[in-house]
Amino acid sequence: MARDSGSSVGRYFERLTLNQRIQHIVLMISFSTLVLTGLPVRYPESSVSSRIIWLLGGFGMRSMLHRCAAIILILLTVYHVCYTIFSRRGRSEVWALTPNLKDAFDVFHMMKYYFGLASAKPRFGRYGFIEKFEYLAVGWGSVIMIGTGLMLWFPAKTMLFLPKWALDVARIVHSYEALLAFLAIVIWHFYQVHLNPDVFPMSRVWLDGKISEHDMKEHHPVEYERIMRSLQDEDTGRAELQTESERGNRS
Repeated sequence: MARDSGSSVGRYFERLTLNQRIQHIVLMISFSTLVLTGLPVRYPESSVSSRIIWLLGGFGMRSMLHRCAAIILILLTVYHVCYTIFSRRGRSEVWALTPNLKDAFDVFHMMKYYFGLASAKPRFGRYGFIEKFEYLAVGWGSVIMIGTGLMLWFPAKTMLFLPKWALDVARIVHSYEALLAFLAIVIWHFYQVHLNPDVFPMSRVWLDGKISEHDMKEHHPVEYERIMRSLQDEDTGRAELQTESERGNRS
């Protein structure tokens, strides 16, 4: 959707709906809480960990906050799955985020660009391969963290169905997946939305859901051209209807 902002920025486009922005904020809060309350358990010998636990009000409070954040993440995941299945916007977004053959060529093209073997970056549609990878990583990571987390939360019930070694594996997987997710956010995602010179100090898409026409042309040219063609077709259709109406009035 394109609109005129009435400012010097000019036209802008809706990138994320209010529903999507709320989902992102809930995910951000639950993930940050899980990291803050989980890493001290992974590194108990660190003085920073003991300070964090003290600031949180003790180990018992840390455990409660961790489990509350886990429940929020579970509810959000269930909601998001329902959103992608039962809402029209959700289905279209999942389809746009599904990797395809073009993404493989775009990765190769991007490597050529970085090494000076191509004069321009690949042309992305609504989502590029980086955004698709991040979305799949969040989805897959959530499934792993929720599954292993529930096993560790209810060890007695887990061992009614699985051997002891499965619980040990779940503990290791949960720990390393959490560390991997934390590093991915800090190193990868933070650069894309904060430190990247194109958006520094911060991309505001997650706040207002809008992207400027300049950024649309720069980062999503295929999507921009599709929207422009759609708007042009709508204008042509309205003009034809108006012409037909005027002819009918004259007759």
